[in-house]
Amino acid sequence: MKIIAIGDRMTVSACRAGGISDVILCGDACEAHHALEDVIERPDTGVVFVIDRYLNDVPLPPSRGAYPVIIGIPGPDGPVRGEDRVSTAVRKVIGGQMPGVEQ
Repeated sequence: MKIIAIGDRMTVSACRAGGISDVILCGDACEAHHALEDVIERPDTGVVFVIDRYLNDVPLPPSRGAYPVIIGIPGPDGPVRGEDRVSTAVRKVIGGQMPGVEQ
């Protein structure tokens, strides 16, 4: 299963530096929508990271099973609204405050 990142130049560069080699550079939500539709159709797509400001404007396609998992990640300017979903999920797992993250 592949991990794919969809986002702006800074986000996809950070994902590449983090080891995600399959990235799609998009300039706006419309481009991200088309990229998301494309990667969802690939049978080997497991996880898709999409910059959260694009996800706010993109209708998510209907689920066709457990995969691919679509995860909104904060962009260079931080999360669109409040705490990002990844931090919220981690906070639920560890049961409290994460070091270095203010509420």
